[in-house]
Amino acid sequence: MRSHNQQLDIFDHDPRLTAPKLAKAYRAAADEALKQFQFSAAVRQERHDYYLGEAKRHDAIAKEAKRAGRRRGTRKKALR
Repeated sequence: MRSHNQQLDIFDHDPRLTAPKLAKAYRAAADEALKQFQFSAAVRQERHDYYLGEAKRHDAIAKEAKRAGRRRGTRKKALR
C-alpha cells in the first residue's frame, strides 16, 4: 500500500523540535505584518494578532510535547 507522501517522519516532524521553530517564524511574521503598508491599519493589526495567536498555539504544542516526553521518560524508568 502506498502512503502518497502522507506519512510523517517521526524525527523530522517532532513537535518538540518543530513547534518552537514555527513559533519563532510566526513571531517574525507578526512583526513584519505591522510594516506592510499596502494594507490598512486595521488589516495589519488583524494579521499581527493572527500570527501572534499562531505563535502561542505552537508554543503550547511544544510545551505539551515536552511534558508528554518527560512523563514517558519517568514511566520507562519506573518499569525498569
